[in-house]
Amino acid sequence: MAVDYLSTLNSKGSGLNITQLVDSIVAAEIEPVKALINKNVGVNDLAISEVAKFRVKAAILEGALSVAGETGVFQVKSSSTAVSMEVSDANALSVGNTSIKINRLASRQVLEFSGFASVDATVGAGTLTVEAGSWSADDIFSANSSVTAQTVTVASGGVSIKDFATKMNALSGITAQIVNKGDGTFSLSLMSEFGEKNSLRITASEGGPTTFDTTDGSNEIAAAQDAEILINGITVLREKNTITDLVSGATLTLNAVSASNVDLSVATDTAGATGELQALVDQINTMRSYLKEASARGLNGADGGALAGDALIASIGRELGSITTSPLTGFGAEPFYLTDLGVKTNLDGTLSIDTLKLESVLIKSPEKLNAIYNSSNSMQLDNLQVSFGSSAKPLTGVQGFLYDAASDSATINGQALSSRTNANGDREFYKLNGNFNGMIINAGTLSVADGNLASDVYIGRSLVNKLSDYLETITSVRGDITTKETYLKARAADYKDKLTEADDKAEIIEARELRKFAKMEQAVTKLKSTGDYITTIMKAWAKSD
Repeated sequence: MAVDYLSTLNSKGSGLNITQLVDSIVAAEIEPVKALINKNVGVNDLAISEVAKFRVKAAILEGALSVAGETGVFQVKSSSTAVSMEVSDANALSVGNTSIKINRLASRQVLEFSGFASVDATVGAGTLTVEAGSWSADDIFSANSSVTAQTVTVASGGVSIKDFATKMNALSGITAQIVNKGDGTFSLSLMSEFGEKNSLRITASEGGPTTFDTTDGSNEIAAAQDAEILINGITVLREKNTITDLVSGATLTLNAVSASNVDLSVATDTAGATGELQALVDQINTMRSYLKEASARGLNGADGGALAGDALIASIGRELGSITTSPLTGFGAEPFYLTDLGVKTNLDGTLSIDTLKLESVLIKSPEKLNAIYNSSNSMQLDNLQVSFGSSAKPLTGVQGFLYDAASDSATINGQALSSRTNANGDREFYKLNGNFNGMIINAGTLSVADGNLASDVYIGRSLVNKLSDYLETITSVRGDITTKETYLKARAADYKDKLTEADDKAEIIEARELRKFAKMEQAVTKLKSTGDYITTIMKAWAKSD
């Protein structure tokens, strides 16, 4: 308890506890103000904490979205380790079986140039021309027209075999290596790319290092060859052991020659696909339930959420609901709904799955699941292809492409497209601004002679991508959540300033009241002194009588 020094020192005053009175007056005026501010501080701090909690929830959902659909609706399997099979494009897979037999693996050509005394042995000056192609049985070389010849020049004075190997290694399609033979000599090994048409021919120009000239087919210790595969009874050749064009949507890796047929199967994994979709639905439901709880107003005696009545949180909940109930367009001529897969919206806003309906769709039309996980861009006409730049965000849905032969020009939804011819000689139409910025339509060898051409362009944004885009937008540096956090933090600083102002005001009130009571004490003391004086005189008069 504070000591009332004023009353203690002035024992002839009113006798009141002035300090206590002043404290009470200050408290009566300031404490209600501070109590309201502190209450607001608590509410604001809770809101800041809750918005941070939302960020965590959003990050968890984004993480779930980033891996959603990775397993896919299809299950690929190989009956032998001789062939490995992996999904490369889930959109291109279709249920079926393929039988293959590996008669021969693809291999590289290996050349050996031997007899060097050390890695510092000198290679003479000159120029070598390196070509890729194939060698016949009678050592006739046929150049591969798709591979450009390369040259290596050794300057006057020559270089060491070690540095020469570095020069060769720098060429495209060649691997050079110095090999210690173990008998006191070293060899230079040169390897080509896989495939018969990638064999090497090295030609030494006049005066060049003839040691490396192979125009007579010499120095080969292993020939390059194509892989030979029997697929459903048909013999095919491939340059490499990694093959992407035998089973649509899958990559095959040839590991060994097979003594018998290898069965490759693509089957619908209904259980896996159902479980994966259920996991995604659960994550969306978790977010929806959290938003509902955080923004609950606490009616009928129930506790309200930390962000009760918050307009932003309510709008996020509505937007997530809109994304999951709105049609997914651009996956064909007709819009696609989650209900088409058996995903329905319950009365409380959560999602649930009709597993029987989902399994039926997976068996009959498994490609429909792509609208959930994978965005796609395609054309109605197979001879046209559409693509977009990595940063493009085109208008989704069904768009209209039209080529007008009379003006030799094209439009998308009536908007003019620019045109060009690419390196392969294909006609391309593109857009550099607006809703179709970054779009390229490849029309192949289209010309005026082909006449007018019309095709729908299907631009589909998957559910997963739409949700990810929205979450990234609201949590970005300039997003709504960041703006909300900035506002709440600014308000917290404002409340802190108001508390400081209240404390400053309390000191002013205390000083003012103390001055008032000091004057009062002076007046009381003076009155008491006058009273005492009169009392003394009266007593004196009484004695004199």
